[in-house]
Amino acid sequence: MSHYRRRAGLCAPLFLAVSLRIMMGMALLQFALPIHAQAPAPLPSVSTPSTNLVLLPDRGNVTILKLDDQLRVGKPIADGQALTFTSSDFIDGVVERDMHLKSRAQIRRNGAVLKADEITYNPDTDIADLLGNAELSKGNVTFKGPKGQFKVDAREGAMETPIYELRDNGGNGKAKKLTVESADVFVFDKATYSTCTPENLDWYFTADTLEIDNEQKEMAGTHGVMRFFDVPIAYVPYFTAPTGGQRRSGILAPVVGYNSNNGLDITQPYYVNIAPNRDLLLLPRYMNHRGGMLGAQYRFLDSQYSGAAMGEYLPYDKQTGTNRWKYDWQQRQAFTGGVGPGGVPLPGSWTGYVNMARVSDNLYPTDFSQSIAGAVTNQFRQEVGTSKALTGSLSNWNVSARALTFQTLQPDPTTTVQSPYNILPNVTASYNNRITPTVADASGKYVTLPSGPTTTFSTDFTRFAYNIQGNAAATAPGIYSQADRTVIKGALALPQVTPGYYITPSISFQSNTYNATPFANNTGAPPAQGFTIPTFTLDSGLSFERDAAELKGFFGRDMLLTMEPRVFYAYTPYQNQANTPIFDTAEAGFGVSQIFAANTFIGNDRISDSNAATLGLTSRMIEANTGAERANVTIAQKQQFAGQKVGLNGNITNPSTYSDTLGSGSIRLLGNFSADVFGQYNTQLNRFVQTTVGGSWRPTPGRNLNFGYRNVWTPPVQASIQNNQPYTPGATTTDQYNISGQWPLTREVSVLGRWGYDALTVKTLNTLVGLEWNRDCWTFRGAYSQMVNTSLITTTQVLFQIEFRGFASAGSNPVDIMRLNVPGYMPTSKPIPPSIYENYQ
Repeated sequence: MSHYRRRAGLCAPLFLAVSLRIMMGMALLQFALPIHAQAPAPLPSVSTPSTNLVLLPDRGNVTILKLDDQLRVGKPIADGQALTFTSSDFIDGVVERDMHLKSRAQIRRNGAVLKADEITYNPDTDIADLLGNAELSKGNVTFKGPKGQFKVDAREGAMETPIYELRDNGGNGKAKKLTVESADVFVFDKATYSTCTPENLDWYFTADTLEIDNEQKEMAGTHGVMRFFDVPIAYVPYFTAPTGGQRRSGILAPVVGYNSNNGLDITQPYYVNIAPNRDLLLLPRYMNHRGGMLGAQYRFLDSQYSGAAMGEYLPYDKQTGTNRWKYDWQQRQAFTGGVGPGGVPLPGSWTGYVNMARVSDNLYPTDFSQSIAGAVTNQFRQEVGTSKALTGSLSNWNVSARALTFQTLQPDPTTTVQSPYNILPNVTASYNNRITPTVADASGKYVTLPSGPTTTFSTDFTRFAYNIQGNAAATAPGIYSQADRTVIKGALALPQVTPGYYITPSISFQSNTYNATPFANNTGAPPAQGFTIPTFTLDSGLSFERDAAELKGFFGRDMLLTMEPRVFYAYTPYQNQANTPIFDTAEAGFGVSQIFAANTFIGNDRISDSNAATLGLTSRMIEANTGAERANVTIAQKQQFAGQKVGLNGNITNPSTYSDTLGSGSIRLLGNFSADVFGQYNTQLNRFVQTTVGGSWRPTPGRNLNFGYRNVWTPPVQASIQNNQPYTPGATTTDQYNISGQWPLTREVSVLGRWGYDALTVKTLNTLVGLEWNRDCWTFRGAYSQMVNTSLITTTQVLFQIEFRGFASAGSNPVDIMRLNVPGYMPTSKPIPPSIYENYQ
């Protein structure tokens, strides 16, 4: 094996496909060149025709490709420069004075088509009289009636008792009279509008006057009445609505529901299209148990910044007698330089961000959230930050700063939620001599890997603060009201990477210093202890691959199998950290990535002592042509030569040298079936301490089944007065099941649901049952859900919505709650974009 294959992308296969197409085209061209197209001979001209008038009489069985505006992809032709084409079975009269077209008569001009049994056209007055089965087509609009009169060049005219069709969104209807005011403006008297087919007119809108602007893709009407199965359900004196897929300001589909906390719950969204890169969604909401609430969401996007801001305000809650509110503001900004694809800052850019969210009280998410994730949220953060990549001789340096505060809610009076320290501020400077991205070689087939030593260095200053005066003492994260921490890190690595193996020795160090101030009632606390600790690691691995011809019959394509053994060794000397406070550090957990890490903690306040080697083996099944990974299996075992003594809240009294065995696997089959398995087995306890199983089957859009199971046993947590941490015995802390899915019962009816169960409390955590009934012109959505919130109170809510397609269609709360609770959910009423051949005649 000389080189790794590129794992993703279409490189050589794409080049080969294009080459074959070009060679095949050149070969067929040799046969095509001698062939000449021949049209039927033209009829003898009666007189000298006008330069803008061409006669096309019937050609018998000869097929003629006719001009149409939908198929034109080049530069539009002005009406004054366009030709006029006519055709019919019989033509008489004077060509330039008065023409009579009889039987299948047509006049075409620049995409506009006039049809009738008989057409009388006078070029001097430019008036065409249509008699019998009159039809006018222009762009996406077609009008039909018994007779009509039109000015061809001026695009003006009228039609009696027309029926019409808008092909962009399927809108159609009829009227007493049609007046064509210009090429793109049509006015109806006593009109109806619907997106249903005439055979199934389930809903329709009637209006005294209806004006359709085909250029602006919108319509406006007066005295409109909405009827659903012929029953009037709404009246508006004036309305506007889009006729195409463009964004338009206006009322969206309302959402009506019932909530056990709030009673009848009604939301009427209103969308404001401010600009192509800005919009506003107003969300007035009424709850009969609480009152009226106003919500809004503002989104913005620019080359230098993007973000969203939302807010909700309830001026008076009938149940609490207080005002309730929430805000959430997220924004990213490039002050200098710019951002590349995906929002990644360009080299030398100075960027900043804001992420602020807050609520008025502890029970706000419980009372007003309509999703499971929102109902169990107990912490909101307010964060601002900035970073600058230096240039010139300092181009390997990056500096950043941020400030961060937390709002920790206490929704359950029987359970205390510990608050984290606020960060006021955090300033970081980091150096890396390898900041250039990995690039392909000159051939584009292989990846050019950097060589030479890798050096990193960083310094971090953080001030932690906690205002115990405004919070309960039990929620304090530690005994310090304020602390300054300085962290200095450095590392030197010498990677040796080849296509078949790699070996990377590295040496690093971390040095912490503290200046901490205890709360007033903790003056006897020991001083915060710093440390300076070095670490040595050696990471190595091999990579083997082979063609798996035996799998081609199953997958129908060439496959590769890989075998990738890996050995990782880490040594960190022991240093007592019992008096080192914890500000932002926690256990890293034990996963496939953590087992190959030197430190078993995340954060900067703990460095675990280590003298251990980890042996792992990974095997992958990869598509040879695309690099798509279809399956992988990993097994890993860490062997400790000396027991770890450093614990999160002090020293481990009886350290052992055993280590858990990890195993994980995933598979992605061509039938859109996927499964993931992870297990952590403890040899001393002779049990699995962590098990996760998940699977999904999504054969087609709108069809999916998902399953998940998670079991976690948490080891004992040592008590720590310094970190305000009580002793917690080891126990199984998670044993939960989740099942969800979406499946159509018929062509029109689709059901979905979710069920979450906690085996520890023998209690259902959440239940969701939803229904979508999708007709050709309307969709009914209903959802019933029950969920246990952070106050251990079961909340029941019912939401439903009727969406009239082409008139009031937009995202809604039932759609949101279905998407949040059912992975892979897809609304069944998603429209199909029109084809450019939609209006071909």
